[in-house]
Amino acid sequence: MTEQLLDIPRIYTAIAEWLFCLIYIVFAKKRFNKPVTTIIAIGFFGVISGFQLLAGIQPIYLWIPGMVIAVGLMLLFIYTVSDVSILSAIYMVVQAFVIAEFAASLQWQMFYYAEQSFHIDFKYLSELLIVLIYGTVFLAVYMMESRYRKKGLITDIKQSDVISFLGIAILIFAISNISFVSVNTPLSGRYPLEIFYIRTLVDFVGIVILYSQMEHKLVINSQMELAQMENLLHKQYEQYYMSQESMDIINQKYHDLKNQLVIIRNEKDVDKRELHIQNLENEIKRYEAQYKTGNQVLDTLLTSKTLACIEQNINVTCIADGILLDFISTMDLCSIFGNALDNAIEGVTSIEDEGKRLIKLAVFSQNDLLLIRFENYFVNTLSYSNGNLVTTKQNMKYHGYGIKSIRNIVEKYGGSVCINTENNWFKLIILIPIPK
Repeated sequence: MTEQLLDIPRIYTAIAEWLFCLIYIVFAKKRFNKPVTTIIAIGFFGVISGFQLLAGIQPIYLWIPGMVIAVGLMLLFIYTVSDVSILSAIYMVVQAFVIAEFAASLQWQMFYYAEQSFHIDFKYLSELLIVLIYGTVFLAVYMMESRYRKKGLITDIKQSDVISFLGIAILIFAISNISFVSVNTPLSGRYPLEIFYIRTLVDFVGIVILYSQMEHKLVINSQMELAQMENLLHKQYEQYYMSQESMDIINQKYHDLKNQLVIIRNEKDVDKRELHIQNLENEIKRYEAQYKTGNQVLDTLLTSKTLACIEQNINVTCIADGILLDFISTMDLCSIFGNALDNAIEGVTSIEDEGKRLIKLAVFSQNDLLLIRFENYFVNTLSYSNGNLVTTKQNMKYHGYGIKSIRNIVEKYGGSVCINTENNWFKLIILIPIPK
């Protein structure tokens, strides 16, 4: 004869559902200020608890509809408090539900085992296990979710992710609770501890599967990010070599200017002479962009970028001791200066007032540190996510890697990158220890 199964108290289920919704709310951007959010959270605890207590006295045939409503309340809780899309809210609630099922099942299994097998008669044993087990699971999930938020994983939820998570959650829920429907299946248990064991184990496997999906998504995103940064790095390197070829052309053109001077000297017509002089001044203006910093790579990059700035009426000032950069590889210099200058040029090009199209660059040393400062005037609003600057370009999927690429390279040399924005000036400051 099958032992009578002691079901999990509904209030314990309510606590688990509310608590693990709270984890995702903590990390999400809020719709309201802190006091209002707190009041709403407390109110939803009352609603979820009240519903679970009511569902506990309903007929068994209303069990599935009751579970659907319970999940709906969890979804409403997350979506009401968090300023996220409905897809992200569903993504969160699926995880919260499976984790809540696992925590509640594990807590009640431990309580039932201690009471039935060891006959422990402690009045607050159940409450103590709630604190220990719910707290441990909460801490573990908090640490995992914190890691994913730092990687920006939750900001890129797609419909396929939600469908996959929903399918896994429904399957896990069905298998873990099949013993409550019928004990005559290959996956059912007949005794309380056996049923608890199956439910807890299946819920745990469900959590592992869900987080495996998250890890897979994290790996894919990391690979895509690495590929984009490598592509950006090679692009800057190719631009450097193209700039070298342009320098050769400029040097050839320089000799052509000498011939133009001869023509000017022999021109008798004053108007034609003035026209020749004007054309000559325009040509010379382009050659003024050449730099002699002491580092050939930097000279080539600066000359190339400054020629582009002249076309856009952008004023560039540079004070650089290029010799200090000798310990940095050509590829890395191309990436650092190429990305930083490209971002600065793009930032000032949209400024209507040409007098404010300003870019400043400085390379110097101080206390055995190499300091590289990029500054440009800006008028747009800058956004940050997890401490990182968010790109203002429309296609965010394929942009925003310039700063990341610079950070990675600088950190490779034991340095650091600081971004400062104040008084309409964007400042990118790089500090790298100079090898002795």
